[in-house]
Amino acid sequence: MEEVKRDRARRKLLRVTFPNGKVLCYKSTTDTMIATMQELGDDVIANIKLQSCHLPLLSKEIYPKYKEWMKPVCNGWHLNTQSNSDTKFLQLNAINEQLSLGLKIELGEDFVAQDNPNKEKRTRTKGEILVKLPDGQCFANNSITNTFLEVIREIGIDKIKQKELTWCGKPLITTSKMFNGQVQIDNERWIVMPNTTKDKVKLLRVIGAMLRINMEITSIW
Repeated sequence: MEEVKRDRARRKLLRVTFPNGKVLCYKSTTDTMIATMQELGDDVIANIKLQSCHLPLLSKEIYPKYKEWMKPVCNGWHLNTQSNSDTKFLQLNAINEQLSLGLKIELGEDFVAQDNPNKEKRTRTKGEILVKLPDGQCFANNSITNTFLEVIREIGIDKIKQKELTWCGKPLITTSKMFNGQVQIDNERWIVMPNTTKDKVKLLRVIGAMLRINMEITSIW
């Protein structure tokens, strides 16, 4: 049990300090990155020349292939959030250097995370799932698929891949698309997506058992 708690305590956080002293550090690295873009504003965003998955990182177009990861920022801009914490750290550093913004960008495990004031509190509806990890972090996205994928990313895509898990006789995570029903979860990482909510919950429980992560999963049918 001590080993599990120690592993989960090492969740990475982004902390961004602006030249005026303002600090952004939320429990979700995605939230921190979006808030950073919002703080920079429309004029700065328009000058960012950075790509993700061979497409602009920020765009006023929602890419159909990555629509689940295109998150609204401001004034019609959307951020492609399909990346892990390490990649977001590198992306923010690249933007900072490219535009000489004077930001201090840190990736660490012991930062004090702020509550995101812009995070909407939603009531869960039938067919949704809530996943609570041992460190208290909860996931209940606007779709079961998004919740499932965010939990996988938080646990660690490569950590799961190393277990060589299978689903319906197929490798769970591959480095390229090999089967129908796979979705891209990160650069050169594709995951088999269970068809039903019950199967997604079942797979998360299997992953939790294999990695000795005592996650709580609540579902509304």
